[in-house]
Amino acid sequence: MKLLIKKAKIISPSSPLNGKVKDIFIVDGIIAKIGNSITEKTNKTIEQKGLCVSIGWVDIFAHFCDPGLEYRETIETGAAAAAAGGFTDVFVLPNNQPVTHTKSQVEYIAQKATYLAVNVYPLGAVTKNAEGKELAEMYDMKQSGAVAFTDGINSIQSSGIMLKALQYVLSFDGVLIQVPDDKSIGANGLMNEGIKSTQLGLPGKPAIAEEIMIARDIELVKYTNSKIHFTGVSTKKGIELIAQAKKMS
Repeated sequence: MKLLIKKAKIISPSSPLNGKVKDIFIVDGIIAKIGNSITEKTNKTIEQKGLCVSIGWVDIFAHFCDPGLEYRETIETGAAAAAAGGFTDVFVLPNNQPVTHTKSQVEYIAQKATYLAVNVYPLGAVTKNAEGKELAEMYDMKQSGAVAFTDGINSIQSSGIMLKALQYVLSFDGVLIQVPDDKSIGANGLMNEGIKSTQLGLPGKPAIAEEIMIARDIELVKYTNSKIHFTGVSTKKGIELIAQAKKMS
């Protein structure tokens, strides 16, 4: 199969061709040539105004719901949707039934994802059942293929548990992923707290619920010299706190 993409803007920050408009000639799924005006015979030519191409996208917080919640999604259907959307690598959350908090559950996901169109990476839970109470066996999960650790949609509320987790992953250079959300502040919030939430009569969630959690975890990371990635950040101050911490690291 020979495919020619005409006059496409290349978006790849690490490439010397980033931002340039080029023709791209692909043979059997492999880029064979990139040039200004390619005239090779092809099976299909794609040409459209404003066309862009990029390296494969990565989603580090996807929920494939398998095992246990397959009526929502499976590893196979999730991978197919990812491929259709331009994603080549997907990290899947542990919030399944059962929660991915043991090596066997990590292996289940890794084995099912072996021959799919995209790379599917298991995320192991930080705590057992993602309940935030007792650390899971992260080392064993790492050995079985877990690439990072998170309680997924359940933000880790306990400072003591987060501290122990950050110390635990130091032994194998692991990374924690956290959704910053202090559940004791605006626990039932349905939208950003403000004039609109009041006008609509909906319970609001104040920005400080996110910002105070980011500030806490940054201090814990400094104390342990460990690693954390924040996801789902939605406030200006939250971004500023992370940017300041990165400058100081």
